[in-house]
Amino acid sequence: MLPVYSGGHSAYQKFVVEMLRKYYPNPDAIARSTWDIIDRFWNLDLSYTEIHLKNKYSIFGPKPRNPSCMHRSYLLSIDFKVTSVTDWVAQLKINPLYAILSGFEVGDTPGVGTFYDFFSRLWDSDNNNLSSQLQPLKTSVKKPKKKGLKADPVEKTTVEQLLKELQGVSF
Repeated sequence: MLPVYSGGHSAYQKFVVEMLRKYYPNPDAIARSTWDIIDRFWNLDLSYTEIHLKNKYSIFGPKPRNPSCMHRSYLLSIDFKVTSVTDWVAQLKINPLYAILSGFEVGDTPGVGTFYDFFSRLWDSDNNNLSSQLQPLKTSVKKPKKKGLKADPVEKTTVEQLLKELQGVSF
């Protein structure tokens, strides 16, 4: 089933105000550094994520999470320095503020698999990685011919050769 679009960024802002008033009636209960993050995400419009990923969802199956909320939640995890998706999912269930700022109802947050499904949709490439997994072959170190001698260097340029090249160069 295709994602339901909730009305864009203004709907998110309205949701956050309602939920903060419900769960945090005393604004002083939230740390000042957290208010800075709230302010940043309040102004961060991620509705383009819904438009960009619209064709990545099937019309069949269960109703998916809102892509902009998933995107926002992942960015929040980075902002709150939670690097593990598993840990972030646990934090979403424990801390209502994280769920609210992500755009999810408290108690109805996505699981780990939902995040990984979202990442695969967000990654707009046929390759799984930014760089090739093929690594250049390493040259094997040859043992010295006599005991007590050093092995020949495997680097193409030795420090001595590099110093000779750089003697006439001014920086």
